[in-house]
Amino acid sequence: MAILGRRLLSGAGAVGAAAATMLYVASPASAAIDRYGISTVGSGSYANAAGSIDFYTDGDDFNICDNSTDGAGVVGSWKIGSSGTVHDVYNGKGFAKCEWVNEQFAESATIYMKVCLRDNGDLKENTCSGWKKAYADGVG
Repeated sequence: MAILGRRLLSGAGAVGAAAATMLYVASPASAAIDRYGISTVGSGSYANAAGSIDFYTDGDDFNICDNSTDGAGVVGSWKIGSSGTVHDVYNGKGFAKCEWVNEQFAESATIYMKVCLRDNGDLKENTCSGWKKAYADGVG
C-alpha cells in the first residue's frame, strides 16, 4: 500500500511540475493587453468619466463613447509617438452612443490617446484626460 501511495504522489508531482512549466511558458504571451481605455475628468457640472476612448489592439479600433446625459459631445484624440500628429474624432451622437474608428498601425507603434468633452463647439479643457500610452501589439 505504501508503494502505491508513493507512486501516486510521484505521478501527481510530475503532473503538477508539467502544469507549472506550461504556465510559466504561457505567461509572457498572456501579458498582451487587448484594450486600453481612458475617461474624461469631472469638472464643474461635468461628471467624471462622462466620455471615454478605448483602443482595441486586435483590429486597431478606437471607440469614442458618450457616457453622460450632460448634453456635451466627446472628442477622442490619438497620435503615434509622443510628438506625432494629433488625430481627433468627435462623437456628438448623444448619451450611450459610440463612434468607432478603424486605423492601421504597425505592430511596433506606440500610441498616445486622450479624451475631452466638447459642449456647443467649445472644448472643455478641464475635462481632458492626460495622454495615455498604448501599444499596437498590446505588449509594452
